[in-house]
Amino acid sequence: MYIMQKNYITVLLFVLGICVMENEKETKKKLLKCAMKEFSEKGYMKASLRNICKEAGVTTGALYFFFKDKEDLFGNLVGGPLKNLEKILDEHFTEEIAVTKEVTKEANGIQISVADLAKAQGFEDDMAIARMVIHYMFREKEAFELLITKSQGSVYETMVDQVVDKVELHYTQMYIAMKGYKSKRELNKEDKFIIHWMSHDQIQIFIHILKHCKDVKEAEKQLKNMMAYMIGGWFGVINTK
Repeated sequence: MYIMQKNYITVLLFVLGICVMENEKETKKKLLKCAMKEFSEKGYMKASLRNICKEAGVTTGALYFFFKDKEDLFGNLVGGPLKNLEKILDEHFTEEIAVTKEVTKEANGIQISVADLAKAQGFEDDMAIARMVIHYMFREKEAFELLITKSQGSVYETMVDQVVDKVELHYTQMYIAMKGYKSKRELNKEDKFIIHWMSHDQIQIFIHILKHCKDVKEAEKQLKNMMAYMIGGWFGVINTK
């Protein structure tokens, strides 16, 4: 009898534990949904944790059970999508650098022609990665809109500049290899200026599309011309004496 009661209590506690976990999961989900609405409407600085809790129907104590503070709550909305986007870019950059180094190695220090570069890298390859970025950004559109337009006052407010810095570092490596330079020391003032500008321009393409295209279908239509402009401009600069 004692053993049966003990087993019954164990099962009951297990079931209750599952119920508690499910309730906690639903509460966190509700808080994130209400937080997305509050941050989207008011921005990070003006958003109120009290309003978020009121909308979610929970106490502020419940919010602090899941999130350390306002920054942590905001990070739970945007941190994951940003990290995944950076992973997509990093993988592409690694592959692109490898291809470029192989082509420049074969060129043996001689500046590569636009035709050779285009053949090695391919417009379709660049379009494929650009489409991947656009599809991901539209899938996580709310999060990226928060990052781009509503993150002032948070640790994410310099996110765009940080991504530009990442692109600029990659473009610098590409530029050195394509120009046939032996090291970064050969870059002159004009080289550095155009690399920095093109890095900004590249990121602004995706931001502009996210802001002004109503869906992925429209975004893809606009993307082709914008990528042709970027790639053509890049090769044009590389081929400039």
